[in-house]
Amino acid sequence: MASAGRSVLGTVLVLVSLGLLVAGWRLTENDRYFLLHAARATGQVVAHEAFEREAWKVTKRFRMVVSFSTPSGSRIRFRSVSNYGKPPYAVGDTVGVRYDPERPTRARVDRRIELLAPLLIWTGAVMLLAVLGVVIAIYGPTHARAMSRVRGAPSPSGR
Repeated sequence: MASAGRSVLGTVLVLVSLGLLVAGWRLTENDRYFLLHAARATGQVVAHEAFEREAWKVTKRFRMVVSFSTPSGSRIRFRSVSNYGKPPYAVGDTVGVRYDPERPTRARVDRRIELLAPLLIWTGAVMLLAVLGVVIAIYGPTHARAMSRVRGAPSPSGR
């Protein structure tokens, strides 16, 4: 009976991870499109704005304010998506920028960690859940049978 429970648990974990993978794929569709079609520019850090993530957090966080020009000459200012305890760039530093050519105000600092971190974290969590489910589905019942033989109890199949 215990091995059947582990097999079911493993199968459920694999199915949940597949569902999360599909949900994550749909939720990151805009980010993936942005990464593939974004134009690049060089911007300048013009300020660091204080940012309070949660009321119970004591540490001060900051978002960078960046300014850049589009090829048409429009000057755009935006706040970084990520927030930092210690900003990675000082005011006046130049930074790479990615922006949507159709909506230049939709821009991000061109740092791999900012662009890929959410996608990598989501994928890692889903893969961990899937591997855990497969391990439980494959090895759980075998381990339970071996343990029942050691104790002298009949195996779940009744033999």
